[in-house]
Amino acid sequence: MGQGDVQARVPLTVLAGEYETIKDQVAAKLHARHEATRFGGTPLPDPDPPPEGKQDARRIAAQQLGAGVSHTTLEKILWLRRIAFDMDRRGSLRSAAWDALEAVGASESVSGPYDRINTLVLIDDLEQEAAEAPPGSIVSVVATRELKRLRRHGVASITPAMKRHARQALACARETDQDINDLVRGHAPALRQLQGALKRKRTGRQCAAHGETG
Repeated sequence: MGQGDVQARVPLTVLAGEYETIKDQVAAKLHARHEATRFGGTPLPDPDPPPEGKQDARRIAAQQLGAGVSHTTLEKILWLRRIAFDMDRRGSLRSAAWDALEAVGASESVSGPYDRINTLVLIDDLEQEAAEAPPGSIVSVVATRELKRLRRHGVASITPAMKRHARQALACARETDQDINDLVRGHAPALRQLQGALKRKRTGRQCAAHGETG
C-alpha cells in the first residue's frame, strides 16, 4: 500500500490539525524573513526556506502537507473547530459544530456540514444583535428584519446569496450606527452648552414670573 493510500485513509479533521501546525511554522518563518529584510538586512540561513513569489502561509502549508487537500477545505474544518470551542456561542450551536466535525471525520465531505453551521452561526449573530442592540437602533431593526426573512425559508433552504445579503445588511447597519454615535459624540459639547443655555433661560423666566407675582 503506497503513501497516498495511507493518506487517503487519514480523516480530514486529523489532516486539518497537522495543517494548522505546519501553517503556524510557515507563518513564523515568513514573519522572521520579513522582519530580517525589512530594512535591507539578510535573513538567517534556512534549510527549508519558503518558496519565492506570493507567500501565503495557507497555500504553502497545504502543499507541504502533501495530502492533496486544498487549504480552503482545511480552513473550513479549522473554522468548525473554533465554533465548537467558542464559549461565547450557545451550547446548541457548539454541539451542532461538534456533530459537523464528526460528520467530516467520518467521510470526505466538508461543504454540507460547513454550510449548515455557517448558516446557524449567521442566525445566532442576528439573534444576538436583535437582542443586545439598543432598541430602535438601525442594527436592531435590520437584524430583526433579516431574521424574519431567513426564518421564512428554513435553514436547509437558505442560499449563499441570502446569507451574503444578510451579512452585508448587518455590516452596513453596524457602520451606520457607529457613524451616528460618532456624530453625536462629536457634537456633545455643543449639545451640553445648548442644554445649559435653555436651562438658564427657563430659570430666568421662572424667576421673572416669581418676581412679578411676589
